[in-house]
Amino acid sequence: MSGGPKTLPRGQSPDVGATIQLLGRPGIHRPGEQSPRPRGRKTWALLALASLSERPVPRRELVRMLFPDASDAPAALRWSLSELRRGLRSDARLDGDPVALDLGGDTVVDAQLLLAGRAGPEVGAEELLAGIDLADCPEFDLWLAHQRERVATALRAALRAEINTRLTARRPAEAVPPARRLVQLAPWEEQNHELLVRVLAATGDRIAAHAAAAACTALFQRELGVRPSPRVALAAALATSGGGTGLREPGPAGGLTLLPDGRRLMARLEVEAGKAALAAGATADGLDRLRSAVAMAGDLGDQRVEGEAQAALGAAMVHAVSLTEPAGVAALRRAAALARAAGDRETAATAGRELAFVALGSRDNAGGALLRAARELAGDDDGKLSAVLGVEAFALTDSGRAGPASAQFRRSVEFAERAGEPRKAAWSLTLLARSELIDGNPEAAREHIDRAMGLVTAERWTAFRPLALAVAAELDLHEGRLDEAGQQLAAAWTAAVRLSDPCWLSVTRRGLGLLAARRGNPAEALQWLDGAYHPATDRPPPICRWMDADTLDAICDVATTFRLPRARAAVAELAALGSQTRMPVYAAKARTYATLLP
Repeated sequence: MSGGPKTLPRGQSPDVGATIQLLGRPGIHRPGEQSPRPRGRKTWALLALASLSERPVPRRELVRMLFPDASDAPAALRWSLSELRRGLRSDARLDGDPVALDLGGDTVVDAQLLLAGRAGPEVGAEELLAGIDLADCPEFDLWLAHQRERVATALRAALRAEINTRLTARRPAEAVPPARRLVQLAPWEEQNHELLVRVLAATGDRIAAHAAAAACTALFQRELGVRPSPRVALAAALATSGGGTGLREPGPAGGLTLLPDGRRLMARLEVEAGKAALAAGATADGLDRLRSAVAMAGDLGDQRVEGEAQAALGAAMVHAVSLTEPAGVAALRRAAALARAAGDRETAATAGRELAFVALGSRDNAGGALLRAARELAGDDDGKLSAVLGVEAFALTDSGRAGPASAQFRRSVEFAERAGEPRKAAWSLTLLARSELIDGNPEAAREHIDRAMGLVTAERWTAFRPLALAVAAELDLHEGRLDEAGQQLAAAWTAAVRLSDPCWLSVTRRGLGLLAARRGNPAEALQWLDGAYHPATDRPPPICRWMDADTLDAICDVATTFRLPRARAAVAELAALGSQTRMPVYAAKARTYATLLP
């Protein structure tokens, strides 16, 4: 595309050129004139694909996504391109194979501006391609769901930036409208309610601040069955106390000085708020909270509090961003060092266990020693023992020892239930079901994945739901229930896209690939599977190596079943991966596939 996007508010056109509107009801607008509107929902879907895809899109891909059942799909695509050229005129060029959108002069796309962080404060709050849903185009629907979440996330970020700008400029009254809008857009993100309460408190309107806090509490209790964290009520309390943390004393110049205990409380509350946001699926907000907690704890100079915050941030990053995310691993190492210096055995055990998880997931030789140290630090704490046993079982599964792994997972569940930690029980039950499916015991797998799903639902653990759904879907595939598997995978994919979690995206893509293969569509299957797989050249590995091994196993299955030319290379790659990562179960599968090669 030509030129970088300019900063424009919603609905404002440049002096020259067109504004392509994809937010809300799509349209093409020019200053001072009524432009002809291109016809057809799929025409606008095509424009969105061309505008928001990372690279130009091949025509065969557009045909597959937009016209899967058309009798003459290439002709249908040509008609849509012609409609768009008529509407775009000389303001943009849309052509080629792959199809590329070349913006001319001062032409802009509103969604591009928003995603680039260059939209003005009046950017529209409407949904991307509002009113356009193509039920007959499931692949496009999945793409659109992902893009709508991207746009919604960018809009929330733009609103927060606008609020912070107004607050920094000491104009809190101007921050109230965007803060209210932020709550309307994302009412289940507690951070938005807290920000609104703080903004109202900054204006001096204590009644409105308390009313907003009460509305948040009522909403969460009515719709979610839980109360918000203490931070929302604390923000309202600050309105009564005149700002700050409510834990202050007179300063030397008659001002207010924050007491150290108040700062510790705020840092720890920020950690808990970050964990809650992550569990609810608000990954970006959760990570922001934890980074804030680390900064607050660092200013304190308290090794114990900083260690707790660093451990929480590091664990979040290696689970939600990338298994070997350097900043996450560094935070865990820093947490371990701080905890040892402060004599904080609990945090040292947590950081050690997460470092062991990273090492074992990436098949690093250091994993075993780290896990033994974590188990020693866990002592007789049932919750921590449950987590350590779960990681031990996780490693056993991928070493081809499904029987011992299942026994360890069961012990992990017992300790979690004894400790009253249902999320740890759900984690181990899900991976226990996977282990049992690998071991050829689908009846036990069904029992345990059903229990896991019940716990995930009861706990509203959105961040873990995609893996549980993917395991349940694989069991459905094993039992020949393709429609049920498709429903599970559609739900898993929607959640994984919203979370942008590389692990969950990978396992869900793998499931969708297996489903396509079972339905007799090897080309579609390999498209999903190739998107799920990270070659050995990806260093360090972004996801657990067992996930890549599972995906490569599925690629081999599809390639040998449908006698595809790439089968031999895929089998050789699986054999090498199984050997290099010390996962003999996959090396054995490669030998079996080799017997099927022509």
